[in-house]
Amino acid sequence: MGYSFSEFVTLICTSKDSRVHDWFLMSSPVKPTILILAYILIATRIGPSLMKNRAPYNLKYTLALYNIFQIIYNSYLFIVIWNETQVIRSLMNDDCKIKRSDEMTLQCFGFGWWYIMNKIVDLLDTIFMVLRKKNEQISFLHVYHHSAVIVISWVAFKYMGVTEEHGIVMSFNAAVHVIMYFYYLVAAMGPQYQKYLWWKRYITKIQIGQFLAAPLYMIAAAIKGCHISKAYTLWITINACIFVVLFVDFYRKAYTKSPGIEHKKDSRKKSEKST
Repeated sequence: MGYSFSEFVTLICTSKDSRVHDWFLMSSPVKPTILILAYILIATRIGPSLMKNRAPYNLKYTLALYNIFQIIYNSYLFIVIWNETQVIRSLMNDDCKIKRSDEMTLQCFGFGWWYIMNKIVDLLDTIFMVLRKKNEQISFLHVYHHSAVIVISWVAFKYMGVTEEHGIVMSFNAAVHVIMYFYYLVAAMGPQYQKYLWWKRYITKIQIGQFLAAPLYMIAAAIKGCHISKAYTLWITINACIFVVLFVDFYRKAYTKSPGIEHKKDSRKKSEKST
C-alpha cells in the first residue's frame, strides 16, 4: 500500500511508545542524521584540516577524567540493563515476550535513552584523536562503528520498543566499554604503564563476540517459534555481520603478522643497529 509524503513523514516520526516521542533527539530521524553527518565531516575533513598547522594538544588529564566518567557511566548502564533483561525467561514464554507494567516499560525506555546518549558521548573519542593529531587512528572502522551504533540504537528505541535482544546488546556493549575505557585510562597514564597493556587484543575478541549476541538470541527465538520482525532480524543480522567482518579484519592486521613481514622488520632493525 502506498503512502503520501505527509503520511510517510508521520510514519517515520511515530514512536513505538508515544511517551518517548518528545525526548531529546527522538521526535524524528532528522536530528540524529544531522548529528551523524556533522560528526563524519568533523572527523574526516574539518577537524584534520583545522589541526593541520597546529601542534597537537596534550590532553592527558582530560582523557583521564573522560575515561573515568565512561567507566562509571557504562558500569551503571550494565548493572541496570542486565538486571532487567530476561533472556532465558523470555525464551520460556510462548511469544518470547516479557510482560512489564507501563511504569517498568517506561523505565526501560529510560535506560535505552541513556544508552543512546552515551553513544553520542562516545563521539568525543574521535574529537580527542583529532585534537591530538592521531589521524591514523580515525579509520573507516572507527568512524563507521561510532556512526552505525547510534543509528542502530536509535532505530531500535524509536520503532521496536523494549525487547530482550536490545537488552542483550546494550548490556554486553556497556560491559565491553567498561573494560575498554579502563584500558584507555591506563594507556593515558604514560609509557611506563605500557607493559600492563598486553591484553589489548582480547578487547577486540570480546567486541567481536558481543556482535553475535543479538543474532544468536533471534535464532534461538526463531527455533522456539516466537514472532520477531523478519525485517528487524535481517537489519540486526546484516549489521552484526558487517561489524564482525570489519573487526576481524582489524584484528588480523593489528595482531597477526606474517613471518615474511617479521623477517623484514628484524632485518631492518639489524641493519639500523649496524650503521
